[in-house]
Amino acid sequence: MRAHALLAVLVLAPLTDAMAQDQPLQPGQRVRVTAPGLGINRQVATFDGLAGDALVVTADSTMRWPLANVTRLDVHRGRGVSATRWVAMSVGGLALGAGIGWGIGKAIDESCEGTFCLDLAQGWGLGVGAAIGFVAGFTAGALIKTDRWEEVPLDRLRVSVGPQRGGRGFALGVAVRF
Repeated sequence: MRAHALLAVLVLAPLTDAMAQDQPLQPGQRVRVTAPGLGINRQVATFDGLAGDALVVTADSTMRWPLANVTRLDVHRGRGVSATRWVAMSVGGLALGAGIGWGIGKAIDESCEGTFCLDLAQGWGLGVGAAIGFVAGFTAGALIKTDRWEEVPLDRLRVSVGPQRGGRGFALGVAVRF
């Protein structure tokens, strides 16, 4: 029976090496860890490595958290522009600029007697204000960068060692997820 266990270890050991080389994490990368059972919610830290079944990271100090308690692990993929924020700021700038331009045009055009009348100064103020507001919003939206995070699958490979039934020796358990 021990020969089967030795054979299993010899066959599965190269698989664990190949899987470890395919890890998307390298020491020194920024990660964001979520482990609600430990009171950790999106803690940003530097990845140091894996030590057995523990995740080792450094924030203010070096911390070891059991992988079983970690529910989500994200890796930092740089900074970029959010398209949604960019469009929202452009449209917001357009609307704000149009409103301000229309108000300035109304103040200039003193011949307007009604509550809402579109005279020449108001029309030009609306158009010029909208254009200026759109350009300002577009530029501001393009300059604001946000962090981009990508989730790392935690359960691709789980290796565990535990006692066998009957109390004789240890069992090696391997779970591989594709």
